[in-house]
Amino acid sequence: MRTRIFSDGWRLIFTPRALAPFLLGSLALSILGNAGYQLLTNWFGTGSWAVGGVLIGSVLVLMLTAWILSRLVNRLRPFPPLANKRPPEKRKGLILLISSEEIARQAVAWHHDRLKYCWLFFSSSEKSTDAANKLRDELIADGKKVEMVFINDVLDPVEYQAKVERIYSGLPSDCLESDLILDFTGMTACASVGSVLACLNEKRPIQYTPARYDTALKAMQPLDPVEVVLHWGLLRPPPASNVQTNLAAGTFPLPAETSVPRQEER
Repeated sequence: MRTRIFSDGWRLIFTPRALAPFLLGSLALSILGNAGYQLLTNWFGTGSWAVGGVLIGSVLVLMLTAWILSRLVNRLRPFPPLANKRPPEKRKGLILLISSEEIARQAVAWHHDRLKYCWLFFSSSEKSTDAANKLRDELIADGKKVEMVFINDVLDPVEYQAKVERIYSGLPSDCLESDLILDFTGMTACASVGSVLACLNEKRPIQYTPARYDTALKAMQPLDPVEVVLHWGLLRPPPASNVQTNLAAGTFPLPAETSVPRQEER
């Protein structure tokens, strides 16, 4: 994914639309750099020691600027990536469906500070296995407790449901159901359906990790996770007899507002 982002940016620089601004910006920076260098040599001279000092000072300023910016970026969290979607609370446990390494890393990064337990669902595909193994090793090195959950049939939603249910039935002593969250973004559509079926309970939160797409609908980079809240009133509408009675009386109750996630491509 990083290679694609770089190639797209490189191609954008040399398109006719962006070439003129690029040249003008480069020219302005060159003039500014030459003026700054001339000013420094006027102050300190043009000897070898002076030029060397200017060079070393410039490198130090560049490194200090990069360090300050990295600290600011790591300290500040962006706002939720999608309008009217709430980011999940950071939780102690995370259930992940592993296919895309970038998506999985983004989900882990969001909960990392509080994360203590992680369950990694993976399949026999090389991509899923490699990503799960790398993530497991990194999490264990970070002091997290990791359990690998192998999926035999990636097209069987019942297998996913059963294995998620097994996790909730054997939680660590210091974990409640609400301390875990399921990220249903990865693997197959059957994986999402089966794992979410095990979480049709307001005490079992779920999330998905969206991505930013380019004009060709290729995933460019993952965004921060979004929590999905399932309401029993929406999932279990009143019986048909009650609906007809309420309609006749003009007192049909409307369901509470809910946030339904848009379908994300994998």
